[in-house]
Amino acid sequence: MVFPRTACICFCVVITSAIAYGQWQSDTPAGGAAPQRRMQTRTEPGRTVVVETVEGRDIEGRPAWFEEVVTETTQARDTTHTRQDVFRGTVNGQRRLAETNESREETQPNGNTGVHSTWVPDVNGRLRLTSQLVTETRSLAPDVRRTDTTLLLPGLNEPLREIERTEYTERQVSPEVVRYEGAQVVRDANGRWKPIEIRRGEVRKAGTDRVEEETIQRPDLNGNLALKEVNVIRGSGTKGEEQVEIETYAPQKDVHNLDGRPPLSTRVRRSTTATADGGSYTVEEVEARSRVSPNDPMRVVRRVVTTVSPGGSDEWVTQSQIFEIDPNGRLRLVRVE
Repeated sequence: MVFPRTACICFCVVITSAIAYGQWQSDTPAGGAAPQRRMQTRTEPGRTVVVETVEGRDIEGRPAWFEEVVTETTQARDTTHTRQDVFRGTVNGQRRLAETNESREETQPNGNTGVHSTWVPDVNGRLRLTSQLVTETRSLAPDVRRTDTTLLLPGLNEPLREIERTEYTERQVSPEVVRYEGAQVVRDANGRWKPIEIRRGEVRKAGTDRVEEETIQRPDLNGNLALKEVNVIRGSGTKGEEQVEIETYAPQKDVHNLDGRPPLSTRVRRSTTATADGGSYTVEEVEARSRVSPNDPMRVVRRVVTTVSPGGSDEWVTQSQIFEIDPNGRLRLVRVE
């Protein structure tokens, strides 16, 4: 479902920081864009270790190493422990620990619990706990599951303090239909819990086709919950191809709709095809309205072409070409990751 991904976004952004390296060079022009290599190596002598490196070219055009992420996963009975160390290159080319993430998942008869922690080194190189995410999932009935998530951050006079909570409930209405509801609350300046988002949705499946529709409410200027967004996600797939379409409807000035739903604001189409070498080829296009003429037909404003191909024994290389619309309305290659 969509809401659990939102609830855990604080940890997920941290745990995948290496993959987001492309943002470091987001302003690199097309002519100077340097391809980056992401290679994974797995070994399993009682554990799983994944090493991912990001390579490219420095400002002088020479091959350079930028980042390495080492993820180690061990499993014993009903407990899975994952540790991830993120190393980045310094200005003088040294390898330095930038971040450490740990995740411990425990499976229990009525559900499971998880604790995800993040540390970063201080100026003296000592690791300092910066956040902790605690998740508990349990079955309330044969067809009802609930997930509670709590985000803790360091306080002024205490090591950790609850600042955000998420409650998410999922009900299996029928073999083909699932309904869910989630509420996200945060502490205000007075320490009281206030809702900042309510999500309600339904997922319908028919064979390999899947349709999800959800509504999102957030506080307006007066603090009252109001409809802010409607998302419709359609997916289908075969053995070698997957298609996803995401439509987002949101209120916009001077743009109206007649069916009671906010007007369509963005549309994302993503097509992934398996390649003969075991990799994949993905094309993602984003359509949006013109900020100057919002009532004009929507147009493609961004395209991302991603290829994943084998780079050797147990190694994979990922490369993305990102195109964005220029002032003349044409898609232009802006960077390669």
